[in-house]
Amino acid sequence: MIRILNIIILALLLIPVTSYAQFDRTNSFSNSGSFNENESGARQDSLQDKNKDEKAEKSVPSYIEVWKLKNIGATIEKTKLDTALTYYHIYNPIEKISISNTYTGNQGGAYISNDYFKRKHGSDNFLYNSYYAYGLFPESINYLNTTTPYTLLDYCQSGNKNVRNETRLNIIHSQNVNPRFNFIFLYNTAKSTGFYQKQENKYHNIGLITSYVSDKFISHSNILFNQYKSEENGGMDSDIDLNEYKETETYIVNLTNANSKLKNTTVNFTNEYRVGKNETKKDSLGNTYNKFRPVMGFIWQMEYSGNKRIYSDDSPDLDFYPNSYIDSTSISDSIFFNRFTNIFQIKYYENLDRKYTFGKRVFIGYDGINIKMPSTDSYTIEEEKYNNLYVGGGISRLEGTFWKWNAQGKIYITGYKSKQTELNAWIEKPLKINKDTTTLRLSGNLNTFVPDYFISKYHSDFYQWNNDFNNSTQLLLHGNIHSQRFNFNIGANYTIWDNYIYLNSEAIPQQGSKKLMVFSGYINKDFIHPHWEIRMQALWQKSSQEDYLHLPDMCAFMSINYKTILSKVMDFHIGLDVRYNTLFYSDAYEPETGQYHWQNEQKTGNYPFVCGHLNFKLKRTRFFAQFLNTTSGLLDGNFWAAPNYPLYRRTFMLGVAWSFYD
Repeated sequence: MIRILNIIILALLLIPVTSYAQFDRTNSFSNSGSFNENESGARQDSLQDKNKDEKAEKSVPSYIEVWKLKNIGATIEKTKLDTALTYYHIYNPIEKISISNTYTGNQGGAYISNDYFKRKHGSDNFLYNSYYAYGLFPESINYLNTTTPYTLLDYCQSGNKNVRNETRLNIIHSQNVNPRFNFIFLYNTAKSTGFYQKQENKYHNIGLITSYVSDKFISHSNILFNQYKSEENGGMDSDIDLNEYKETETYIVNLTNANSKLKNTTVNFTNEYRVGKNETKKDSLGNTYNKFRPVMGFIWQMEYSGNKRIYSDDSPDLDFYPNSYIDSTSISDSIFFNRFTNIFQIKYYENLDRKYTFGKRVFIGYDGINIKMPSTDSYTIEEEKYNNLYVGGGISRLEGTFWKWNAQGKIYITGYKSKQTELNAWIEKPLKINKDTTTLRLSGNLNTFVPDYFISKYHSDFYQWNNDFNNSTQLLLHGNIHSQRFNFNIGANYTIWDNYIYLNSEAIPQQGSKKLMVFSGYINKDFIHPHWEIRMQALWQKSSQEDYLHLPDMCAFMSINYKTILSKVMDFHIGLDVRYNTLFYSDAYEPETGQYHWQNEQKTGNYPFVCGHLNFKLKRTRFFAQFLNTTSGLLDGNFWAAPNYPLYRRTFMLGVAWSFYD
């Protein structure tokens, strides 16, 4: 396997380089963000002017184009870099995804979103779905193309460097080798000791990303490494008052020798060869130029995903663990999930010169799955192999201004997931209301899911199950209205499940006998003034079956920021953030499996999590200083992040980010 992985990595590095040698190298990146062959003459003139005057300095405007890959690499979706100052102090990855979360109390710990429609599901996520926000994965990668090298150094540190330390460092470097070929290096690392005993979390990510974009050939490649380490203290007695003792070491935790480690390695590349024609166009000044119009694309995506979770406890407390199947004196569980995927697509592009046109694509894919886990009665490794063969297709209208829409489907023909179907569609319509551009978006999914591999079968030291569940069916509907002028967003979500599968109070999978319906409505509004910026977000949701699923009735986030300029050169913001959710039976965390599960013994919530902050910006450098959980010790001692897991107490954080564009 190591030899195969080395070959894959070598291929990833060579594909864009060899492709670059096969196509015209005269293209350059225009200020508009598109590749423009007509600029080569202007650049040559600039070089000649420089030779005439040796003192003249070459000035290259810095421009960065950013995009993501969607629809199995068939769609390029443009996005933007996050360089805002107002919310720079929100550095915790889980808070960037969801306004409310249940988690183990400090950064890097296992979490689950309190917004049901932000949760991750599926076999590929089972081992690390409690840590997904901290990782680098192909679907979350931003690809760049930049006229000048771009580097970002982002660092933050808690006020106390030696006790209860929390640090974070993110590094991004992106550079174009030539106007078509870009590479990115990513490195993220974080460490949080926590306030309580045996609570330390560490994670780091490394990514090497390349992209090559030309008229006829497009290539995206990434090699990603993720590693998480956590001390698992099992929480503490939920009946205690968290304000009773000033020294948090006084509080007794349930586990003192347990640790978990999770590793993920992903290698992904997506290559597309496009067939089309050169057409003569005219610009706004009447000048003619040639433009390539793609007609058909042939796309091949390969991905290898290797995952391993290790849980160990040298002296397990049998009062904490429910059962013992292998060895009650020591735990050492290793679970492996490896997947190798190949997908081939044929895509027909939209013709923008035609009023009634749409894109079409078909694909066929194959997954090879290898799973390893302890056998039922010993530490010997039991290995099983699965495979999936699936086909699918879609139609879309993604260009133009009248509307945009997409519909696609996928069905598994053979293998473990045979008869699983996934259908989804969305439509987006801009609406002109006075001077405002308002967008209406509607979407829906109709899915039939085969139970996940680890839901059907799981073996470890203290948890084992072999289930034969029925397939689950899901109808999922979304609606959203966005006002660009008024910075206003309102929407609703609805889902209905048949044969819903969940983890019960014993952290074991169980299939519900009744339909589960979940409804949520949300409203987000930004008030922007030259000296004030206020963000208000509210979420209301309801579950029809609280025997399967508990959710907070209301979640809210409010940020109030006063803005000004100091000494005519420094942007200065001072503000206050508040996060809140109503009291509810939040899911409990099970360290041995790394999963959250249903419980009805302890409620959490009804506690305002308040943070005060100062943000500064001087040229390309941003700073923040903030107090987290400022109400700690002032309100009642009932600030729980999850059942048995308290929030950290008042903490001072400092952060700085440097951006370099040359």
